[in-house]
Amino acid sequence: MTSDITTIQVSSDTWRELNSRKEPGDSFDDVIQRLLEGADEDEE
Repeated sequence: MTSDITTIQVSSDTWRELNSRKEPGDSFDDVIQRLLEGADEDEE
């Protein structure tokens, strides 16, 4: 993860969904990165 931090707005429903996908020690960035990697794999 880079040292640049950006804040994004998400709905409460999206926050809950992302939070439910967190594993111990994960940040929201970790969850989003995994989802993006999965999306990239689906495109191949």
